[in-house]
Amino acid sequence: MTPQEPQLPVIPRIPNVSKITPPKLEDYRIPVSPGYALSQDRYAMSAPELGGESAILAEFDAAARSDQFSLALQKIIRCRDNVLPALLERLESDEVATSKKAAIALGYLRSPVAISALIAAAKNPYRQIHWQAAAALSWIGSAEAIRSLVQLLRHPSIQVQAASAKALGRASLPAVSPLVEALKHSDDMVKVHAAHSLGQISSPLAVTTLINALEHGSKSVRFEAAWALGQIKSPLSANSLARLLTDNDISVQSQAIQALKNIGVPAITPVAKMLTNPSSHTRSVAARTLGQIGMEEVVPMLAQVLRDDEYAYVRCDAAIALGEIGTYDAVFYLSQSLKDRDRSVRSAILRALAQVNSPEAQEILLNVKNTVVIPSYSVSNFKDFDDESDFTTIQG
Repeated sequence: MTPQEPQLPVIPRIPNVSKITPPKLEDYRIPVSPGYALSQDRYAMSAPELGGESAILAEFDAAARSDQFSLALQKIIRCRDNVLPALLERLESDEVATSKKAAIALGYLRSPVAISALIAAAKNPYRQIHWQAAAALSWIGSAEAIRSLVQLLRHPSIQVQAASAKALGRASLPAVSPLVEALKHSDDMVKVHAAHSLGQISSPLAVTTLINALEHGSKSVRFEAAWALGQIKSPLSANSLARLLTDNDISVQSQAIQALKNIGVPAITPVAKMLTNPSSHTRSVAARTLGQIGMEEVVPMLAQVLRDDEYAYVRCDAAIALGEIGTYDAVFYLSQSLKDRDRSVRSAILRALAQVNSPEAQEILLNVKNTVVIPSYSVSNFKDFDDESDFTTIQG
């Protein structure tokens, strides 16, 4: 008989009589109120995911780098606790960094409770937080906040005026008239921000004033006015923008080209007229601009420049412009000028054809590659009848 294995004693199971159930993650989620800067299908969170109000504010205060501040700001926005009193207290802090962060956070929370404190902060340029406070008012975006920013355009401080002009770019039609007045009569720094904000709003009501600003002595004002007109895309500004193509500042020229490109077909006529300008530099700039506009209607004009202009660098620009347009007709005109008298023009034509992704252009390039160019030589004999020496020369 085999011995039986010893059996372990059976431990009686104690029934679970505890009434405490472990917490679930969804117990810590509540819907976001409409006043917060998140969509309605998102949730605000607190402990344990965020750590509670004290932990969030401690992280917010300690944030020194932009990435740290961004994470802390996200937690502030999603927090279910009322952090407005703590942020308003920090807005009055003597530490500039702390008050700046508080102003930005109050703007993202979009609470009307913070408007009066932000107005007071924006009015005081000595606190050095007027830019952040003005931006926060524009993020709140209520009628009271926008009205206060419009009033700050008449503040004695140029810094406060500029901050308000920049912040009003997030407003809409009610801000157009005050910004137009600021563009007419204010300091250059205010004009720069007013012009940019008018471009962000993109109201046709500002076109006339922006066109006048294109002739301003400051290149920064001209640059922003050209950018704004490019955003509005009014055909009325095409002639004035075309005149900027010969501006003495390259950044203003580039911005004018981009604005004309945004306007499109109405910009062709004033730029095409520049192709007949006596200045070769003006013709060159016009050719490059028409290429960047990229409309098929300008191909015959550029082809004429490529064929007839007396300056090689102008013909080069016309060839590159035709390559940027890249239509069938553009490829045809490029192929017709492959025997241009100037080597740089021929090289520009080959580069333009290489830029065009079409079978016709690739076939032309292949033919050029497989063509053997045989120089033409002439043979001359200078031997005198009385002299037996041979002076035969070969001339190319």
